Amino acid sequence: MPERIEEDWAGATAADALVAHLNFRGEAELRWSDGSSSTLSPRTTCWLRASPADLKMARRLASRDRHECLTLVFPDTWLRLILKGVTSQVGEAFQPLISGTARSLLRQPLTEEDEGWARGAMPPHLCSQARQLLDSARLTEFFIHSIFRNDTAAEAGTAISRTLRVAQERVQRVKDLMLVQIDAPPSLDELAATVGCNPSYLSRTFTQIEGSTLSQWLRRVRIERAAALIATGKCNVSEAALEVGYQSFSHFSRAFAEEKGVPPSQWVRRLSSGK
Repeated sequence: MPERIEEDWAGATAADALVAHLNFRGEAELRWSDGSSSTLSPRTTCWLRASPADLKMARRLASRDRHECLTLVFPDTWLRLILKGVTSQVGEAFQPLISGTARSLLRQPLTEEDEGWARGAMPPHLCSQARQLLDSARLTEFFIHSIFRNDTAAEAGTAISRTLRVAQERVQRVKDLMLVQIDAPPSLDELAATVGCNPSYLSRTFTQIEGSTLSQWLRRVRIERAAALIATGKCNVSEAALEVGYQSFSHFSRAFAEEKGVPPSQWVRRLSSGK
């Protein structure tokens, strides 16, 4: 047998959060403060709720197969937002993980679908903000799909899927409306009336689906559009600001710096120098 070298494994648990370990290769061992232990086997998904205080020791058991594991953390604040009003419909196996506070662990086989999702390459052309948005959407999709995948209450799972799909379609319609009128977008009230819901519900749903508020999303898209106009030489900085709806250059400059990390003048210099 190959020699097993134990290494500390930080981040095995998280306070006030549900953790999912997608364990591709190798093994890990969790030793609890009550003297018991749990092993993460290869090709296993381990859903875990436990506070760091519950954990006495976490070790990667390295051997011929190096331990390879993707850890996803779903904070309780996020869970309450996503599952508002439907917590009671979550499958029985997941109830202690979602609603409980005591240590709870659920092991499931790692499916090819889940591994494909986990290893899926992110589009390289996206900026960091866009990657964060896509990450948020992908995590929401994975979570909802996972907790209802094996739900014996099929009707509940269908209802959740339908609700999520309707919300995603509504948010996409809102984004499409904003994109065609980026320089003078409709108000929240106008958007809500167009997609057939109340403004506060639309605002909340948009944040749940996109991981950012509608105004944050609009600012990000405006700045990306302006940056593209400048980079292609179609507009100078002032013209690009007006093109995407900023009447005040100081407001544009501040928004640009918050999104890009540098003011537009510095960004243009970097662009010119190729750095």
